[in-house]
Amino acid sequence: MATPDTRSSIVITKQTPYRGSTRTFSNRYHFENDTPADNAHWTTLADAIVAAEKAIYDSTTEIVLATGYDKASATSTNPHGDAVFSKTYTQAGTWSGASGAIWMPGDAAIFVRFSTPARSTKNHPVYLSNYYHGVFGSPGNPDQVSGPQRTAVQTYAAAWLTGFSDGAENHVRCGPRGAVALVATVDLYVRHRDFPN
Repeated sequence: MATPDTRSSIVITKQTPYRGSTRTFSNRYHFENDTPADNAHWTTLADAIVAAEKAIYDSTTEIVLATGYDKASATSTNPHGDAVFSKTYTQAGTWSGASGAIWMPGDAAIFVRFSTPARSTKNHPVYLSNYYHGVFGSPGNPDQVSGPQRTAVQTYAAAWLTGFSDGAENHVRCGPRGAVALVATVDLYVRHRDFPN
């Protein structure tokens, strides 16, 4: 059984081309402070996140859904809590730096790691991480993420360090039990992340 979350979270779901079709992928972001008070506050938060995240994808990747989860209902069998908010989107990516870059396979990904002050029970550093598909390789070295896209992702990751507002409270990135993100690092190299089956 999983340890229940002590922080609420939001999941942003995207779709991207893959082998002649499209596949969805998502990123979960836990955040500090109270759960947004109502649907209007959740919407403000989700819209702000989507507005920032769309800037890391070109127009072939589309944000399609935001889902909010309430920490108050988290249990060992429902570790993220209940989904209490949902909003559909048809928001295509707005990043425009793909000219000259190399469009990588759909299961290639950009890796972002957030450091935290937390330590594991074995005294190892605790990190938060995300993978993003829709990646472009550098024209000079396709093993590396396109410089302009890497910069766009770094800007987005840094936005989570300052936080997104729900109209009443500001929410910064943290782990499921409150390890607050301190520094975001975007990996130089293109990584791989399988799509869920």
